[in-house]
Amino acid sequence: MNQSALWVKFEQYRFVLGMEWRLLTPDQKLARSTLTAIQRQGMYWYASSGLQDFIGVCSAIPQSKQPMYSAALHLATEWSNGGLELFAFGMGNQQVAVIGLNERRPVPGFDFIGTLTEAEALVQEFEAIHQDQPIRHVGDLGILANEEQLNAHTVFDQPNNDSKLKRLPSLKALISVLGVVVLLFSAGGGFYYWQLQERENMLSQMAAPSPSDPNPGYNQQVLQSIKTIHLQGQSLYAQWLQIAQTMPMSNQGWVLNQFDCKGNQCTAGWRRLYGSVDDFYDHLPPGSQSTQHLPADKDVLKHRLETLHEARVELTDQGFKTLSDLPANAVGFRHVSTWLQDLSLIGARNVNAEKAQLWTNNLDAAVIKQPLFKGTWSAEIPLGLASSLQIPPFATVTQMQSNLGSTYQLTGDYYVHPD
Repeated sequence: MNQSALWVKFEQYRFVLGMEWRLLTPDQKLARSTLTAIQRQGMYWYASSGLQDFIGVCSAIPQSKQPMYSAALHLATEWSNGGLELFAFGMGNQQVAVIGLNERRPVPGFDFIGTLTEAEALVQEFEAIHQDQPIRHVGDLGILANEEQLNAHTVFDQPNNDSKLKRLPSLKALISVLGVVVLLFSAGGGFYYWQLQERENMLSQMAAPSPSDPNPGYNQQVLQSIKTIHLQGQSLYAQWLQIAQTMPMSNQGWVLNQFDCKGNQCTAGWRRLYGSVDDFYDHLPPGSQSTQHLPADKDVLKHRLETLHEARVELTDQGFKTLSDLPANAVGFRHVSTWLQDLSLIGARNVNAEKAQLWTNNLDAAVIKQPLFKGTWSAEIPLGLASSLQIPPFATVTQMQSNLGSTYQLTGDYYVHPD
């Protein structure tokens, strides 16, 4: 699920996420030959643990600026308690970071930045791999069970030099240095010239490394995604409804005026009618995980409150097993369109569906042999239909919004295979 490495800035520090982590054998360590071999694979940057037996690498980082620090190594050295740990943070621009650690080392495949849906799937994969093992959960999004609340701005602060990214040695630069040595030490010119020629001959005879096949990794991501569609569809929608139905319309002099759900978290907005902030905090609505006091301006009578509520969806084995279990592209689009048209006959408005597009996760679409297609849908639905609404089995819900009027807005995705 990892995509290209990206950096995110906190204060003056740049933290890189999305690195590929590898365990080095005792004879490898961080010798020049090891780094040169990694550089030939198209990698530009690396970071290593203090013992130099574990290395994170990545290709060119967009808009790279030094210094940069590995977010995974920073958590491992500054915030880890040891054992299995899973961190999930909101990183702005609707991006989510997920980092897995085991005994203060990054877990390969779990240094990630991407969408909330991808992050949730990765969290479920980590927990499935380490089932029945104690895992420390840390984050600020509420997508982890029994989450230890830590804000990203608190965690990503003042990195130490051990987590700094370094440039891999350039083979061209090495040859240039050898050339300079030849010129400076003319007495040994013949020897250095011969050495340089031998190196060039060796490189010319080496076969260019064949590009790695992205299909196995892509297929694994697709399989993980389709196995969790049911958890993000009717099951998640039912959890949202359950939270909404247990929410009081007023609490301690504050009136509920907004309700919004995304992923495993719902947010309730409260407007003051006559109560105080302390009154509300002393008697929170049922199921409140946390509360935020949001002053609109200097007028304290216009202050707002928000409460966060967790939507828990239990893992089951009812998901799709293979890509072929999904409907074909044209059939899926027809079913979603028909479903929305039927909803419009009983009061739904602004019903929309977009044709599915190839889901590539930043890969070259031309090389994908068994692609997954993903489309979006949305509708404004009467409140009276909420409890009876059935989401198509190959569709998910991404957001539910209500301003406590006669309708609510529901958006989601649907997944299909090629025609």
